[in-house]
Amino acid sequence: MASERILEVSGLSGGYGPIQVLFGVDLAVHSGETVALCGPNGVGKSTLVRMISGLSRPTAGTVTLLGRDITSVPGAKRARLGMSTVIGQQAFGSLTVRDNLRMHAYPVPRHDEKTATAVDGALAVFPRLAARADQPAATLSGGERQMLVLAKTLIQRPSVLLVDEFSLGLAPVVVGGLLELVRRLATAGVATLLIEQSVNVAMSVADRLLFMEHGTIIAEHTPGRLRSDPDLARRLVLGGHAE
Repeated sequence: MASERILEVSGLSGGYGPIQVLFGVDLAVHSGETVALCGPNGVGKSTLVRMISGLSRPTAGTVTLLGRDITSVPGAKRARLGMSTVIGQQAFGSLTVRDNLRMHAYPVPRHDEKTATAVDGALAVFPRLAARADQPAATLSGGERQMLVLAKTLIQRPSVLLVDEFSLGLAPVVVGGLLELVRRLATAGVATLLIEQSVNVAMSVADRLLFMEHGTIIAEHTPGRLRSDPDLARRLVLGGHAE
C-alpha cells in the first residue's frame, strides 16, 4: 500500500432532514489503493458516497482530499480538485457516446485538441464504446453505459475515484472488464472507494474491505482474511455484527 493518504473521512455524520443515517464514519484511502465498502441495503453506503462527493452536506465531521478540508466545497468543484464520482449508469441519453465523454472533460482547462486526444484515449480502452462512439447514449446496454461513466475517469485523471453500485445488474463478463479498469487506475496511483454489494467482486479487486451496519463501519478485513473464513464474510454481509 502506498503511504500517501489521498482521501480521509473523519467523524462524518448526517442524513436527510430529521433522519440521521451516518454516525461518525471514519475511513481513509491511500494512493493506488482500492477500498471496498460492503454491507446490506439501507445501512448508509450510498449516503456516505453522496456526502464525500459533495452531493449532500454532513451535520458533523470532515472530508479531506490530498490534505485539504473540502467538507464545505461544492460537489462540482471537487471534480476540479481531483475527485471523480460514478453513481449508477447516468449519461446524457440524447448525446452521442463521444459527446458524453467530451462533457466529462469539464474539469480540464479548455483545450480542444487535448480534449479530443483524451476522448480518443478513453475510447481505445473500451472497444465496444469506440464502435458506438457516434450513437446516442440512450441506445447503449447497461454494461456499455457503465463503461461510459467509467471512461470519464480516464479523461479527468482523478486522484480519487468513488464508485457506487459497481456491478449491480451487469453480466459477469462485463464486470470483469470493469474490474480490470479499476486495477489499471490503481496501478496509475488512483485511490478508489468502491461501494459493492457482492463481496466476491469486492475481494477480487480491493486491498481492504470495510463493512457498514447502522450507519457506521463495524469491521475491516483483507480479502485473504475473508477467504479463510467464509462464515465471517457471510455474517458481515447479512448485517450480523461479527467480532
